[in-house]
Amino acid sequence: MVVKVLALDLERTPIDDALSARPRPGLLGFLDFCHERFGRVAVFTTVEEADAREVLEHLARRGQVPPGLLDRLEYVEWCGEYKDLGFIPGAAADEVLLVDDDARWVRPDQRARWVAIAPWDGGPDGELHRVRSVLEGLLSGSSAG
Repeated sequence: MVVKVLALDLERTPIDDALSARPRPGLLGFLDFCHERFGRVAVFTTVEEADAREVLEHLARRGQVPPGLLDRLEYVEWCGEYKDLGFIPGAAADEVLLVDDDARWVRPDQRARWVAIAPWDGGPDGELHRVRSVLEGLLSGSSAG
Protein backbone atom coordinates (compact mmCIF):
# COMPACT_ATOMS: atom_id res chain seq x y z
CA MET A 1 0.00 0.00 0.00
CA VAL A 2 1.51 3.32 -1.08
CA VAL A 3 0.46 6.26 1.09
CA LYS A 4 1.17 9.75 -0.24
CA VAL A 5 -1.38 11.72 1.78
CA LEU A 6 -3.03 11.45 5.17
CA ALA A 7 -6.35 13.30 5.11
CA LEU A 8 -7.88 14.25 8.45
CA ASP A 9 -11.43 15.24 9.22
CA LEU A 10 -11.64 18.14 11.68
CA GLU A 11 -14.78 18.15 13.80
CA ARG A 12 -15.26 15.26 16.25
CA THR A 13 -11.96 13.80 15.07
CA PRO A 14 -8.95 15.82 16.38
CA ILE A 15 -11.21 18.43 18.05
CA ASP A 16 -14.76 18.51 19.36
CA ASP A 17 -16.09 21.22 17.01
CA ALA A 18 -14.87 24.30 15.18
CA LEU A 19 -16.53 26.72 17.60
CA SER A 20 -14.98 25.57 20.87
CA ALA A 21 -11.96 23.79 19.29
CA ARG A 22 -11.22 21.66 22.33
CA PRO A 23 -8.31 19.35 21.49
CA ARG A 24 -8.97 15.64 21.73
CA PRO A 25 -6.75 13.90 24.32
CA GLY A 26 -3.41 12.98 22.75
CA LEU A 27 -3.70 15.51 19.90
CA LEU A 28 -0.14 16.83 19.97
CA GLY A 29 1.41 13.37 19.97
CA PHE A 30 -0.88 12.25 17.17
CA LEU A 31 -0.12 15.30 15.02
CA ASP A 32 3.63 14.88 15.73
CA PHE A 33 3.32 11.34 14.38
CA CYS A 34 1.42 12.55 11.30
CA HIS A 35 3.96 15.32 10.67
CA GLU A 36 6.90 12.91 10.92
CA ARG A 37 5.48 9.91 9.06
CA PHE A 38 3.45 11.33 6.18
CA GLY A 39 4.87 13.30 3.28
CA ARG A 40 1.59 15.18 2.96
CA VAL A 41 -1.10 15.91 5.55
CA ALA A 42 -4.43 17.44 4.54
CA VAL A 43 -7.56 18.65 6.28
CA PHE A 44 -10.68 17.18 4.65
CA THR A 45 -13.68 18.78 6.36
CA THR A 46 -17.00 20.51 5.84
CA VAL A 47 -15.60 23.50 7.76
CA GLU A 48 -14.61 26.36 5.45
CA GLU A 49 -10.86 26.68 4.92
CA ALA A 50 -10.45 30.07 6.64
CA ASP A 51 -12.30 28.80 9.72
CA ALA A 52 -10.39 25.51 9.76
CA ARG A 53 -7.05 27.30 9.53
CA GLU A 54 -8.08 29.71 12.30
CA VAL A 55 -8.92 26.76 14.56
CA LEU A 56 -5.61 25.08 13.79
CA GLU A 57 -3.64 28.30 14.36
CA HIS A 58 -5.40 28.71 17.72
CA LEU A 59 -4.41 25.14 18.63
CA ALA A 60 -0.83 25.83 17.52
CA ARG A 61 -0.63 28.88 19.79
CA ARG A 62 -1.75 26.62 22.66
CA GLY A 63 1.02 24.12 21.85
CA GLN A 64 -1.33 21.46 20.40
CA VAL A 65 0.13 21.44 16.85
CA PRO A 66 3.79 20.61 16.20
CA PRO A 67 5.99 23.37 14.78
CA GLY A 68 6.13 23.25 10.99
CA LEU A 69 2.94 21.28 10.44
CA LEU A 70 0.73 24.30 9.74
CA ASP A 71 3.18 25.52 7.08
CA ARG A 72 2.69 22.40 5.01
CA LEU A 73 -0.86 21.45 5.94
CA GLU A 74 -3.12 21.20 2.90
CA TYR A 75 -6.83 21.92 2.73
CA VAL A 76 -9.00 19.84 0.41
CA GLU A 77 -11.59 21.79 -1.59
CA TRP A 78 -14.56 19.58 -2.32
CA CYS A 79 -18.27 19.42 -2.94
CA GLY A 80 -20.88 16.72 -3.26
CA GLU A 81 -22.22 13.84 -1.25
CA TYR A 82 -18.88 12.25 -0.30
CA LYS A 83 -15.33 13.13 0.63
CA ASP A 84 -13.98 11.78 -2.63
CA LEU A 85 -10.27 11.07 -2.24
CA GLY A 86 -9.92 11.95 -5.92
CA PHE A 87 -10.34 15.62 -4.92
CA ILE A 88 -6.85 15.62 -3.42
CA PRO A 89 -4.49 17.10 -6.02
CA GLY A 90 -1.40 15.15 -7.00
CA ALA A 91 -2.52 11.84 -5.52
CA ALA A 92 -4.68 8.98 -6.70
CA ALA A 93 -7.45 7.88 -4.37
CA ASP A 94 -5.57 4.67 -3.60
CA GLU A 95 -2.59 6.72 -2.33
CA VAL A 96 -4.62 8.49 0.37
CA LEU A 97 -5.77 7.46 3.83
CA LEU A 98 -8.74 9.29 5.36
CA VAL A 99 -9.27 9.49 9.13
CA ASP A 100 -12.91 10.37 9.74
CA ASP A 101 -15.57 9.70 12.37
CA ASP A 102 -18.55 9.49 10.02
CA ALA A 103 -18.94 6.68 7.49
CA ARG A 104 -21.64 8.64 5.65
CA TRP A 105 -18.97 10.96 4.19
CA VAL A 106 -16.82 8.10 2.86
CA ARG A 107 -17.38 6.97 -0.72
CA PRO A 108 -18.44 3.33 -0.63
CA ASP A 109 -15.79 2.34 -3.18
CA GLN A 110 -13.07 4.07 -1.09
CA ARG A 111 -13.86 2.45 2.27
CA ALA A 112 -10.61 0.46 2.14
CA ARG A 113 -8.77 3.81 2.43
CA TRP A 114 -10.83 4.93 5.46
CA VAL A 115 -9.51 4.71 9.01
CA ALA A 116 -12.53 5.01 11.30
CA ILE A 117 -12.28 6.95 14.54
CA ALA A 118 -15.00 7.18 17.17
CA PRO A 119 -16.62 10.63 17.27
CA TRP A 120 -15.48 12.83 20.17
CA ASP A 121 -17.43 15.60 21.89
CA GLY A 122 -15.25 15.92 24.98
CA GLY A 123 -14.10 13.85 27.91
CA PRO A 124 -11.48 11.14 28.41
CA ASP A 125 -10.56 9.28 25.26
CA GLY A 126 -7.84 7.09 23.74
CA GLU A 127 -8.91 7.06 20.09
CA LEU A 128 -6.01 9.07 18.69
CA HIS A 129 -3.60 6.60 20.25
CA ARG A 130 -5.59 3.69 18.75
CA VAL A 131 -5.73 5.33 15.31
CA ARG A 132 -2.00 6.01 15.42
CA SER A 133 -1.46 2.28 16.01
CA VAL A 134 -3.70 1.44 13.05
CA LEU A 135 -1.80 3.89 10.84
CA GLU A 136 1.55 2.49 11.99
CA GLY A 137 0.35 -0.98 11.02
CA LEU A 138 -0.73 0.23 7.59
CA LEU A 139 2.55 2.08 7.06
CA SER A 140 4.64 -0.92 8.07
CA GLY A 141 3.46 -2.63 4.90
CA SER A 142 3.73 0.40 2.66
CA SER A 143 5.99 3.15 1.49
CA ALA A 144 4.83 6.53 2.76
CA GLY A 145 5.86 9.79 1.19
